[in-house]
Amino acid sequence: MITTVIFDLDGTLTDCNLELAKARVSQALSALSKKPYEDILAHMNHIHYRCNVESIYDRNQWWDEFEVTLSPQEKQELTHLYWESVMETTCIKPCAAYVLSELKKMGLLLVLLTDFDGKSFSKQKRIESLPILTYFDLVVIAGDDTEEPKPSPEPFIHILNTLDISPEQALMIGDKPTVDLVGAESLGMHTLLLKGEYGSQWEHAVDDLKGILPLVRSLQKNDQ
Repeated sequence: MITTVIFDLDGTLTDCNLELAKARVSQALSALSKKPYEDILAHMNHIHYRCNVESIYDRNQWWDEFEVTLSPQEKQELTHLYWESVMETTCIKPCAAYVLSELKKMGLLLVLLTDFDGKSFSKQKRIESLPILTYFDLVVIAGDDTEEPKPSPEPFIHILNTLDISPEQALMIGDKPTVDLVGAESLGMHTLLLKGEYGSQWEHAVDDLKGILPLVRSLQKNDQ
């Protein structure tokens, strides 16, 4: 029986103006390197997508790929510029609070599973600012609370052990199939893709957060 629903955070429950964050850092890199802003931005878009898919989260590592000689302080300043832009523009997705509230009414445990932002920035700082944080029974920052981030099965095993549940009792929801769902599926957990930039093809996929509720009800009905 489904007892627990696990949510990814970025791109699943929240949105932000990533274009602004990328543009601000690209402008700063352009000024530091004397290279054209347009070239830097194009490379930024490529790196942003690839590193997110490959689970490379420390932004200080990203800046090494621009062939610009940067001091540790300059790297950290770029990282703070990026994350402060993200935090400044972060908003909760439409219906997120409603969906979380409905799941709680069903008596389900809710878990927030998000990957760390690397050693160069605190994910805890971002999480603490979320107005939906009170809905969650457990918050796990993979890479901080566990050795490995997603897609490693380790964060999912950590949740199962902490809550003392079996994989069949849990549903994992995320927007990046290769990062958020593969590790969960390998353990036998139910999985659901929120369609978006990183993918639209999965056994169970929905266009928006409201689509979660019918699937959860279906899973509960099948378990009865």
